[in-house]
Amino acid sequence: MPASGTIIESDRGGLPPIEIGPSFGGGDGDSNEDRGGRRSVGVAGVIIGMIASTMTFMALASTLILAHVLNRNWISLPVPRILWPNTVLLLMSSVAIEMARHALKKGKRDRFNLLWWIGTFLGTGFLVGQTIAWMQLRSVGVYMNTNASHSLFYVLTLTHAAHAVGALVALLWVGIAALRFQLGPGKRTGVLVSSIFWHFLDVMWLCLMALFLFWG
Repeated sequence: MPASGTIIESDRGGLPPIEIGPSFGGGDGDSNEDRGGRRSVGVAGVIIGMIASTMTFMALASTLILAHVLNRNWISLPVPRILWPNTVLLLMSSVAIEMARHALKKGKRDRFNLLWWIGTFLGTGFLVGQTIAWMQLRSVGVYMNTNASHSLFYVLTLTHAAHAVGALVALLWVGIAALRFQLGPGKRTGVLVSSIFWHFLDVMWLCLMALFLFWG
């Protein structure tokens, strides 16, 4: 008898057997090797992105430190109070995203969806808080071109926010794909990559807050 999963033209002779692989007709039937290869590429890509982003933030931070050291008329950086609860929002978002990722590993899809969207909404709240902080500064006459310290504060926070917007788009994509049942085993690299970059933004933000407090 022909082997299971094969089609042959006849019992004798004819064309060679045609294998019907697990990905026949599409779907998430990729082999473990294929999934592992895509995951490696995805992780490598996000690592390169984080290195580039780190270099950008380091360059901006170095500019801030040098400007502070060389400028005798340095005016302290403005740090709106809302940045403190905003920092808590970002950290809670990261915790929720990580808990969601572990829930998905255990096959708890409902818990994954809940936690992932909680993390995404908390991340959105962080960006809203950033916008409020900028509005508060403008309301008291602190603009980007007021002086060097204010300019650097705006540039650093805007740069971080731009990265956060990109990462938030990735979180939204994953969340929507999960709700539409399009997040099979072969498509979960996005979960890992987006969560890694989101955690990276946590670290960058904590570094910025420390910089504002100790060098601002």
